[in-house]
Amino acid sequence: MEIISLSSLIGVSGEEETLYDYLSRFFTCKNKDVESFLHNNSIPNEKRSLTRTSLIIHPTNKDIVGYFTLLIKPFHFSEEVSGNTRRKLTGDKNAVTFNTILIAQLGRNDHYKKVVKGKEILEYALENCQRIFDLSALRFVCVEFQENRELMEFYHRNDFKVIQQNESGLLLSYIRL
Repeated sequence: MEIISLSSLIGVSGEEETLYDYLSRFFTCKNKDVESFLHNNSIPNEKRSLTRTSLIIHPTNKDIVGYFTLLIKPFHFSEEVSGNTRRKLTGDKNAVTFNTILIAQLGRNDHYKKVVKGKEILEYALENCQRIFDLSALRFVCVEFQENRELMEFYHRNDFKVIQQNESGLLLSYIRL
């Protein structure tokens, strides 16, 4: 597989409409938000430097097999988070916020379920997070997701630990690099 940054495609693409057409070939029926983000929001967010999206490209036909989007984001601890967890994440048991690398989007094209596993896409994302850590010392990576058994098991199998349920109702989990 080849990993290509969306920003590099924006830089070489003469026609933005052509790039939107290319992104629109990504399909997932399980999470339409993941599909919609890539189709509609990834280019504007990239241009405004709000997020960085990386595409996982099939080596022969150049289809988008999967993608992930990263950003740096501070989170507020909910009252239920223990002082021990706060200390583990920030060094201060009384901390009210912590900074993290957020895997904001993680998606696989339904047409390529047998070609790439979700774990592989997550590993590609974590490799980029490791580069961020090497440059900035930002050690924790978080994901936010809806509370459902399949996602909870996926992130748990990949060593993420639940911190809290955010005000948005999404679970927030982390892994240390």
